[in-house]
Amino acid sequence: MDYGQYDDWSENARLARIDYLEGKLTSEQFLRKIDTMRDLESYRVGKPQTSPAETPWQRLVAGSIGFDPEIYYPKEFILLDLRKENSEWQYFSSDDLRRQDQKGHQSLRDKYNKEQKKPEDNSQ
Repeated sequence: MDYGQYDDWSENARLARIDYLEGKLTSEQFLRKIDTMRDLESYRVGKPQTSPAETPWQRLVAGSIGFDPEIYYPKEFILLDLRKENSEWQYFSSDDLRRQDQKGHQSLRDKYNKEQKKPEDNSQ
């Protein structure tokens, strides 16, 4: 696949994803649309293990193919919640806000980088 073919495939996949998320395509139809090289042997799809977009983090990512947490979250956020008695200023970093929305859904990069970084065994 050359760059031009990839660009065409990528745009087709982006549009198919939008149609799929809006319920206009079934899972099988979605796979047929994006499998332009006919690499898949079957387009059958089992039931998803979890419902899509259950948490705010999942909804953010599912709602935008180009979602970038670096752009979405401000560098820092300061809050004074006057609904609380004796309220105090609270400081949140962009990482704090992202983790709060993720609720355990860490990025694959974070997950697998941590697993790859194992303590070195210096005993010889």
